[in-house]
Amino acid sequence: MFRILTLVLSLSALAVSPALAASHANPCNPCRPAATNANPCSPAPQANPCNPCAMPHATPPANPPANPCAMPSPKKPANPCNPCAMPSGQGTSHNTPIRPHAFDTFQQAVALGQKLWSDDEHLGENGVSCLSCHSGFDKLHFEANQNFPHFVPMTGDVVTLDQMINYCLLNPMGGKALDPNSREMTAMAAFYRAYRLQYLQGRVAR
Repeated sequence: MFRILTLVLSLSALAVSPALAASHANPCNPCRPAATNANPCSPAPQANPCNPCAMPHATPPANPPANPCAMPSPKKPANPCNPCAMPSGQGTSHNTPIRPHAFDTFQQAVALGQKLWSDDEHLGENGVSCLSCHSGFDKLHFEANQNFPHFVPMTGDVVTLDQMINYCLLNPMGGKALDPNSREMTAMAAFYRAYRLQYLQGRVAR
């Protein structure tokens, strides 16, 4: 019986949960067992390697004081112990997404946007597309060099780019408005930006 009990206890000790293992892997984890009762501002670097109150000229050098939620920059890297840091990619599981992942690059959004701007069958019921009115940069007033939002006489109001796109979908095209968070709206806006850049580059080349 004693041997069986010893074996059970040994197996229990080996069955470490992934969360606990991860907590030991990260020396900056404020939830790791060794840091539970540690003074976060202890002058001893061994006590807390991520000390937010460490002196910058300590010997040996300690973790420099830094905004724990600072964003990185080329000249001043952010605090490596940043508890608010987000890994690169599609966000993390505890964030609320605005939609399912849609694009990996801007060019992917532009490619879809170009198709939508040329679509005269699915976005409206009047047989016209965005490029029916705006081919060759026509009627977009790029020469005014205005950024959205701005006043648009056609709407009689100050509108954002997304609102202008929906206005055109509803009115000249006789279709339905797009969800502002949809991949289609992002693509339409991305193509508008690329189209405008194309106009500006052609203007400079003249």
